[in-house]
Amino acid sequence: MVQMLNDDELAEIRRRKMQLMMERAQQPVVLEPLANGLVNELTDANFWQVVGNTKTALVDFSAEWCQPCKALTPILRELAVDHKGKVYFGKIDIDRNRRTAMQFGIQSVPMVFAFKNGKPAGSLPGLRPINDYDMLIERLLNSQN
Repeated sequence: MVQMLNDDELAEIRRRKMQLMMERAQQPVVLEPLANGLVNELTDANFWQVVGNTKTALVDFSAEWCQPCKALTPILRELAVDHKGKVYFGKIDIDRNRRTAMQFGIQSVPMVFAFKNGKPAGSLPGLRPINDYDMLIERLLNSQN
């Protein structure tokens, strides 16, 4: 025998479905699954495996002895939080990861490279104001390639 739901039960099901739809609508859209809101450490061993699988990424080539690199760290941390779910942020030490640094011809640090679909899409040498990095990110996010 088939049991029919009464009006109160149907109303409760509709209410729960509506609540679930509202919760889903409030969740941010994830454009970049690897964009965890952090600046992630990269190495020669994982660089291309990680960056090659990103849609949009910013990678800071730096060194421990570099004072401007140290000043850039909090800027990139802030941007990583602001662009969580949209842009992957990585950092690679050029002294410990010479192979990757050589591939990009890094001669001075900090050097921030932008990547779109795993391919280099621009760079910003030296320490810049946060707006410069933000503009580069917006350009990457708005590009179709």
